[in-house]
Amino acid sequence: TGMADFFNKNIKKATSRTKEKLLESVGKAQRTQDEAFDFHAVNLNKQAKACERLHKDLKVYADALKKLTEAEKNLHESVRQAYEGEWPDREHVVALTNTLDIQADELEKKVNDELMGSVSNYVGQFNDLKKKVDKRGRKLVDYDHAKNNFNSLKASSKKGDADPKVTKAFTELQTAEQMYKDMNKELLEVLPATYDSRITFLVDTLQTLFNSRSTHQTECAKLHKQLVTQLDALGVSMDSLRVARPEGLSTTPQREESPERSSGSPAPTPSPLPQPSPAPSSGPPSETGVAPTPTKRTSVVEEKCENTLYPKLNSAPPKDSNESPAPRTPETRKDSKESKDSKEVSGRRSVGANPFGDDEDQEKTAGKENEKKSTNPFDEEEDEEIDAEKIDHETVNGRKVMYLVRSTHEYKAVDTDELSFASGELIKVLEWKTEDNLDDGWNMGVTEDGSIGVFPENFTKRE
Repeated sequence: TGMADFFNKNIKKATSRTKEKLLESVGKAQRTQDEAFDFHAVNLNKQAKACERLHKDLKVYADALKKLTEAEKNLHESVRQAYEGEWPDREHVVALTNTLDIQADELEKKVNDELMGSVSNYVGQFNDLKKKVDKRGRKLVDYDHAKNNFNSLKASSKKGDADPKVTKAFTELQTAEQMYKDMNKELLEVLPATYDSRITFLVDTLQTLFNSRSTHQTECAKLHKQLVTQLDALGVSMDSLRVARPEGLSTTPQREESPERSSGSPAPTPSPLPQPSPAPSSGPPSETGVAPTPTKRTSVVEEKCENTLYPKLNSAPPKDSNESPAPRTPETRKDSKESKDSKEVSGRRSVGANPFGDDEDQEKTAGKENEKKSTNPFDEEEDEEIDAEKIDHETVNGRKVMYLVRSTHEYKAVDTDELSFASGELIKVLEWKTEDNLDDGWNMGVTEDGSIGVFPENFTKRE
């Protein structure tokens, strides 16, 4: 019976409230207006919306920070494993990375535990306040209904105030009015204070966040600088940490030679220019009695690699752009060997025919028909371009001319099968064959004076 009465009472209230709202909407009933409360209710909704968005975005940031902290710790663990035990001050590097892990954990706990907890508590109050505002609205409708009902009964009653119906309506009006006013008074005290608290909340929350981040970043910056200094020391000690090389071998592998050349026998002599015989890589010592020092043709590549990996080690001052680049061949070769090789190359060049001789050179301009034509296609006036079609069909010693290159730096041969040239010389690049056994970055070519040999490609540029 009690539940039925309670259920019927609630249905009666809901019906009367719906009827009252309908009458107020069509103007048949008078509605109580409270502009002061409406102003505070609007502020509450605006404040709740801003704080809930801040709470949502801060939660996303806290989750991302937790993942970032885990990623940083994994990275630091990889650094500790990669930094080998015999390298300088490994214990110091391990201590620095461990301290970075501690700093990351402190910031993550500050944001996820302390900061998120206070923001969640502050945002949680808005649900209770919104429920009270809704309840106050229902009490206002009950008050308006009781007031309109009392006025209607009083106006239609012939007995006036002595009518029992009027007396009952008046009692209901007093009860509804008291409940509405009590709740309205409470909210008029709470809502302004809550709205003003947004300032202190924002100050405390953001100061905690940004102070924590500032402290974390400052401490981490100091630790990162110490790590950079430690890595500088590791880079400086690179030479002492190199892997030992076998005695008698250069630090970089030299260009492989074909089986015909490594056997110590001279290479086949093409016509019309004889092919120079390379010095055997494992043959008997030279006539001077001193074994030639192995060449370092890829030393430039190693140096370039070191400068790329660790540019701070390149402490040499920059060279003048007008100066010729430094020779790229090692200076450990004996003077007697250089003299012997240069004599062999010069002797060979004096005997060999010039493959660039051409009796059917195209005529110059009409004003120069009677002038003596050069038999060397490199003797150009006004840097005249070579006929591309002629190059495509030209061959030297049975090898097709592929294209022309111009030397960008001077190069001195360190072996008898190499070319020597000055900066600015034109070189015809010949097709290479399998038996040439050329290294990467080396081409076969013919210089202006008719010498045939190999040369480094990075000393030239294509015309």
